[in-house]
Amino acid sequence: MILGRINYLNLLPFYLFLKRYHGRLLQMSNFKKGSPSAINGLYKRRLIDAGFISSIKSRRQKGTNIGIIAKNAVTSVLVLEGEFKADEESATSNALARMLGLKGRVMIGDKALKLYIDGAKTIDLAVEWQNRTGMPFVFSKMCYTKSGKFVKKLSKHFLQKLSRRVPQIVLRDREKKTGIPADQISAYLSRLDYKIDLKAQRALKKFLIMARGYESISYSI
Repeated sequence: MILGRINYLNLLPFYLFLKRYHGRLLQMSNFKKGSPSAINGLYKRRLIDAGFISSIKSRRQKGTNIGIIAKNAVTSVLVLEGEFKADEESATSNALARMLGLKGRVMIGDKALKLYIDGAKTIDLAVEWQNRTGMPFVFSKMCYTKSGKFVKKLSKHFLQKLSRRVPQIVLRDREKKTGIPADQISAYLSRLDYKIDLKAQRALKKFLIMARGYESISYSI
């Protein structure tokens, strides 16, 4: 199996889950690493079998009920003041910012989280969406092109074993790589949800309807 891998902090619980419970899968699988937009492109060209796909690219795709969901502030998907500038690593967030009529530079991932922690003046896109719709926001969804039965089983197991507690040795390593303090990483992970429940399903459906015509704003390799 070929899996897409996005090395953002928000997916750290999933990859630690794989290491803890599916070591054999890790040994047998091939991982292709990249940003969300890069993984979208690999998925579209069927160069990976499964991965977390940007929600705006998940339309009509086979998927499971796990993803990255924000029910409150996400703090890693932001808009900075200024002229509009898309983040080339993003797909969903570029379109969401334009759809909400926000001006400024879109930033996602660990670099955005670092800016937030450093006190930069920003707009949190998840909060802006929630203020306007009263709904959570689904940023990505686990999708697959083959081995659907296995991917669904894996997703179910992930939710059963979900833990946001990260070993200190891993936190310290990520702190060195990102410049984000270990305690801030833990706090950040506590704000995220990974189950696409009924309310999140409705929110995703609403976003995909509203996002029609904005797909060209997102980056897709």
